[in-house]
Amino acid sequence: MSEPMHPELLRTTMLPRRHTLALAALGLTVMLAGCARERLLGVETPDQIRPEDAASPQGAAAVRAGAMRDFAEFFSGTTNTGVNIYVGLLSDELINARPGADHIDQRAFNENTFPAAAWNKFANAYTQTVRAVRALNQYAPAGATRNRDIGQLYALQGITFNIAGELFCNGVPLSTVNDAAPEAATLVTTQQMYQRAIAQADSALATLGTAATDQNFRYLARIAKARAQLNLNQLDAAAATVSAGGDGASSIAIPTGWQYQVEYSQTTLVNTIFDWMVNTANFGPSDREGGNGLDYRTARDPRVNITTTSRLGQDGSTQVFTILGYANGSAPTTLVSGVTARMIEAEAALRRNDVALWLSKLNEARADATVRSLRGIGASPDVLPALTDPGSADARITLMFRERAFWFYLTATRVGDLRRLQRQYGRAASAVWPTGAYFKGGTYGNDVTLTPSFAERNNTAFAGCSDRNP
Repeated sequence: MSEPMHPELLRTTMLPRRHTLALAALGLTVMLAGCARERLLGVETPDQIRPEDAASPQGAAAVRAGAMRDFAEFFSGTTNTGVNIYVGLLSDELINARPGADHIDQRAFNENTFPAAAWNKFANAYTQTVRAVRALNQYAPAGATRNRDIGQLYALQGITFNIAGELFCNGVPLSTVNDAAPEAATLVTTQQMYQRAIAQADSALATLGTAATDQNFRYLARIAKARAQLNLNQLDAAAATVSAGGDGASSIAIPTGWQYQVEYSQTTLVNTIFDWMVNTANFGPSDREGGNGLDYRTARDPRVNITTTSRLGQDGSTQVFTILGYANGSAPTTLVSGVTARMIEAEAALRRNDVALWLSKLNEARADATVRSLRGIGASPDVLPALTDPGSADARITLMFRERAFWFYLTATRVGDLRRLQRQYGRAASAVWPTGAYFKGGTYGNDVTLTPSFAERNNTAFAGCSDRNP
């Protein structure tokens, strides 16, 4: 049994140009000594905190802490792997080296075979943040602190809806999260997922204050909104959201060197990349997977730092290389950053055929001193030199998405980008996704999305995906 959490661990910590999402599991540990066996096996409630337990300022704070943990678990937590691993396997970022887990990597998702819990993690993050906002509104003292806490949760909801829209199929069931009078789930299209992301981001911006302590969350909300606009093919609107004036007439562009990180703990919630890719060789960075995959390993790009030697994977047959930069289970993972803003501005410029601005935005990210410092990229010799125009419209699109791929490696972004290459840029699936012969035998499937978990088959409102198109 773990010791109860110290209250200090429930704080969120603000650092210059970075926000770390504090993750402590709530200190409501059940002490086992002296309990009868029947008591240990009894289940009174499926939730750690019942709705009635939140009926106080302290209870509302506890629900918020739990919601923050659930978001972190969804994004990159160790239990059943984080969504960044799911995105990595379905796309060209990772290969599988775990017995029986080839189905996602092979683009033939089996909802009954591990890993298959991405939907459950999304559902937890979504429902618990809704409950936390409700509890804070009802029980937390009015004022700047409550507004900041609620605004942060709204912004995280915006990111959650974006990731879910990018990863899951069209027509998924969402709960109303009405604990007092549960109702049938509402079926939501992929487009509606992105519209919800925008609505939650707007709620965050309307709730948050203008103090310096709120600014990180305002940046987070703007990124969430712009990402949804990008997914909806509203590129100019997305660029306007992250640029100067995107948060009111006097607002600045999101700084390139800003980042928002999710923090993990070696003892309470281990970082999934460390646990499943560094500490154990279950998954590894891919290289030119399925012919169309990018050269993440052999490019020797400093943004994706990988060992030069391999080791035997958990399946006893696959050689895997190891991602660097995750020294232990407490290593943080970047959720979004100011580089995200520059890539959005660059893509909008490219869509307008403003090649000069497009290239300058790409190079602005590469040259930023804070970004280089955060990623350990030196200036001499320059291992990340300025880019030059490749000369054709098609090649520029390819370079645009290559830059996004290397900047956003293992941040649950790549599946959305590959789908956009099909949906918004007209590229064929056979030219975008890993395809042909699978390196462990058989061939790649056709999946570009995942489906909700097997348990959703019991949901009378859900009869299956409307479609699994890009």
